[in-house]
Amino acid sequence: MGTGQRLGREGPAVARGLELGNRSVDILASVQSTRTKDYVREFNATFAPWRRGPAGGKFVHRARTEFGVAA
Repeated sequence: MGTGQRLGREGPAVARGLELGNRSVDILASVQSTRTKDYVREFNATFAPWRRGPAGGKFVHRARTEFGVAA
């Protein structure tokens, strides 16, 4: 199965994940803790297969900017 087929089938789940990820960044941006950064790192690691897309890249950049974590 090609990447396009996988993304096509999982598109709504990825979109929902991005929505929740962005909400989390909104909420957690004011919290400076190691645990917060660990949660963001964990999400980014789970999200790795989709971060090359436009929306995914935007989220990863935002997480890096807000939390200084690697994708």
